[in-house]
Amino acid sequence: MRCTALILLSLLGAARAQSIYEVTGDWGDRFQASVYIPIAQAVSGGWTATLKFDKAVDMEIWLAEVTDIRDGDTTFDLKDMGWNGNVPAGTFELSFIANTQGAAANLVGLWFNGQEVTSSGTGTGTGTGTGTGTTQRPSTSHTHPTAATGSSATTVGAVPGIVGSYDYVDALHKSILFYEAQRAGRLPSNNRIPWRRDSCQGDGQDVGLDLSGGWFDAGDHLKLHFPLSYTITVLSWGMIEFKRAYEAAGEMANALDSIKWVTDYLIKCHPSKFEFVAQVGDTGADHAVWCQPQAMTMYRPAKKVTANQPGSEVTAETAAAMAAASIVFRENGDAGYADTLLQHARDLYEFADTHRGDYQNVIHDTPYPSFGGMNDELTWGAAWLYRATGEAGYLTKAEQYYDEYGISGGGFSWDEKQSGAMLVLYKATNNDKYKNDISTYMSRKMPGGGDTYTPKGMLWLNEWGSCRHSANHAFLALVAASMGINTAQYREFAAKQIHYMLGDSGRSLVVGFGHNFPVRAHHRASTCPIDGWCDWNTYNNWDFNENVLLGALVGGPDQFDNYVDDRSNFHTNEVAVDYNAGFQGCLAGLIQLTL
Repeated sequence: MRCTALILLSLLGAARAQSIYEVTGDWGDRFQASVYIPIAQAVSGGWTATLKFDKAVDMEIWLAEVTDIRDGDTTFDLKDMGWNGNVPAGTFELSFIANTQGAAANLVGLWFNGQEVTSSGTGTGTGTGTGTGTTQRPSTSHTHPTAATGSSATTVGAVPGIVGSYDYVDALHKSILFYEAQRAGRLPSNNRIPWRRDSCQGDGQDVGLDLSGGWFDAGDHLKLHFPLSYTITVLSWGMIEFKRAYEAAGEMANALDSIKWVTDYLIKCHPSKFEFVAQVGDTGADHAVWCQPQAMTMYRPAKKVTANQPGSEVTAETAAAMAAASIVFRENGDAGYADTLLQHARDLYEFADTHRGDYQNVIHDTPYPSFGGMNDELTWGAAWLYRATGEAGYLTKAEQYYDEYGISGGGFSWDEKQSGAMLVLYKATNNDKYKNDISTYMSRKMPGGGDTYTPKGMLWLNEWGSCRHSANHAFLALVAASMGINTAQYREFAAKQIHYMLGDSGRSLVVGFGHNFPVRAHHRASTCPIDGWCDWNTYNNWDFNENVLLGALVGGPDQFDNYVDDRSNFHTNEVAVDYNAGFQGCLAGLIQLTL
């Protein structure tokens, strides 16, 4: 029987005298479980583990390597993946997904680094090993190894004043892995997504450029630079505001690698001052195929905006992304790279402001046309350039455009930057005008404020990616709260929105996290086998996705909390880079509140 176990590795800070085995999801012939292994002394240079079950299981490897399967597919020998070979003292979590016949398998034997570890069971469908004692699940304090630095420690508990808590560090760790699963181009030597392969290395050849790299937008393989740049702006914003959280979680190095994969790519997309590649791929041709990214053979055109055919929304947003990212890299010791990003930000903003035009009038097949126009991006871009440079001219322009274009209304998404601009300008000026505008805007988003809530408490603004909109506003709330705006109310609101997605709705809406998470995300690469045939028959198959897209926030429920795990419904089950941006910032914000 082939090995199909998903192995997730995390390191928890509360040491225990024995292991705990807990089944956290059971779907008949498929189950999810975790083993918590006590680590008395830190381990360095690698580790091994052996799991023995009471019946055959069929597993798919993730963040551990299976070195042997024996005893009729009941016993699995594992080893570290190299980058995660250092384990601090505490409790080591080994989580997996497996297929079996009937109910979930019981764990009857466990060895770590050659030593037998006793175990006890807890939770639905669990079995017990040879040990006795408490079956309490370990605390959710986490540390994670990073690809660059090994292990670092953090202590994460409940958010003060907030009812309930989830393992925010684990969710943050997995969100970064989701972005790594979206990578196009030649994958790095420290690639942590074993089911991904090099892809799209010829992008840009039609225009004489090397445009390999970047992230695929969603469950398809287009590279769409308007939502992509927004994603980098928001991820960078979260890394600026909640820097201590990323550091405490041991994820700053991974987060820097994550956004640099895209900023390096966006630099290549900007070969001259008034020239920017705004999309790679043909929407119709891309959406006509269901296959792995490395299997694509269709023509993937690079589509530019220029001084004669401008696109102010995408160029101003990319200027904001470069400016925000420059702050992140400068704060983390890479002034040279920050200077490079900042020069591109200046040039792109000049391009956007001087040569004005709507980019969908140039790139006619973009699935992300700007419905609101360029005014919010011009304001937002200038505000971020002021924050990155401190130059008064950018602030003057941002404030002028804010008033001239009536930015005090509007939302926050890949196409709406109004409320984000309010907060960036309030941070820059401490002017109560912006504070009052964001307070007025957010008051409508609070319970009883007029906007729709689901019966279980999620702010519901749009059927397409409903979780994304809720998470975006939770992120705004946490940033505003950090500035002293309605602090207690906004933090409670944000925590409740994120908790809904992590499990308070009755299920997780984040792939690979928590209880009963989605298993049929609308996502080509995770649906398809690594190297085998994949087509629309695979898409229409009701089986679980072949690979687990860790950390991806799915679209979400309807306004009545109904959610069906169906990959054919892209409103509810597609994933996208912009979906996770505000969500990841919220996870960092909640972590920071616990420090």
